[in-house]
Amino acid sequence: MKLAHYAFGEENRDNGTIVIIHGLFGQARNWTAIARRLAEKYHVVTADLRNHGRSGWDMEMTYPAMAGDLAELIREVSDKPVHLVGHSMGGKASMMLALSADAELVADLVVVDVAPVVYDHDYTGYISAMRGVDFDAVSRRAEVEEALSSGVSEKGVRQFLAQNVVTDKDSGKMSWQVNIDAMANHLDDITGWPEDGLSDQFGRDVLFVAGANSHYIDPKDRDHIKALFPKAAFTIIKGAGHWVHAEKPEAVLLTLSAFLNR
Repeated sequence: MKLAHYAFGEENRDNGTIVIIHGLFGQARNWTAIARRLAEKYHVVTADLRNHGRSGWDMEMTYPAMAGDLAELIREVSDKPVHLVGHSMGGKASMMLALSADAELVADLVVVDVAPVVYDHDYTGYISAMRGVDFDAVSRRAEVEEALSSGVSEKGVRQFLAQNVVTDKDSGKMSWQVNIDAMANHLDDITGWPEDGLSDQFGRDVLFVAGANSHYIDPKDRDHIKALFPKAAFTIIKGAGHWVHAEKPEAVLLTLSAFLNR
């Protein structure tokens, strides 16, 4: 699938291309501020994954499918291997690409707050709350956030989910820009990690960035990570949870810049 994407710093292509991929319920624009800063030196591309943002919808929502989309995108935006950055679900899709037959498209990899493991996170509450929004009864994003409150207790999560609302220019009616049905059908795939059909290792540099207040990258998983990514290095962002880039953007920017300038 061809992914919708945004490009920054076209004039800096000779310095390399960075491709940044968001997580579940996210979109490319979540990374715009960091992308613009990196684009002072590099060519930077942020993309909407399938079933998110401006990208198309498809009922297949597996990591091999998402990795295939990323391969198509990279071939479109760069004639050289790219620096690939992926957060959460986007990190898993990026790792999948790096362990696939298209690994030559990836010069190096930054994985933000996720590991190549199966999680027991349950997103069915979010899905149910999103499905429960009556768009005939709302006209403002604040009203969508209020409608989500019956199933989503955290205000920050409600605000994050409500970013996925789009308003039709002609009718003025709001709707979800994400394919909730595809996500609901593939929650096990999204929280999972396929072991079949992967390359044994990705031998290039990889940086795993964890939020200090998050538990997505568990120290006990490091041996497994090293088995797949033998050059993996690890860093922790103090004061950040799972949405590291939103909570501590300056620290993430410094971390990415140091990795790229190594």
